[in-house]
Amino acid sequence: MLRFLLTTTAVLALALPATAQDAEVGQEYEITIATEEDNQYTGPYGQVRIGAIVVKVPDAKVEERYTVTITAIRQNQYSGDRQASCEFEQIDGDREGMCLPAP
Repeated sequence: MLRFLLTTTAVLALALPATAQDAEVGQEYEITIATEEDNQYTGPYGQVRIGAIVVKVPDAKVEERYTVTITAIRQNQYSGDRQASCEFEQIDGDREGMCLPAP
């Protein structure tokens, strides 16, 4: 029985993917933009997820890298996603500013 439990535990530990930890207020993260979107109300932005938290950087392009400091996390009333407000600074670039907050 002990052998079965150890084998099962080992298989589950290897089979289950590691879950990404959600962003936390006050923490700084290095991100790489994963997708680009264009919204008629906010304009173009790049988007990335830190765990389940969405970060939207205005006018960012796919593969651009940024350092972001999370200032607040709220639920987006339209998408239902948890979205971060943050300050950003482009790595190897000159862009800096505020991320798009949740409406």
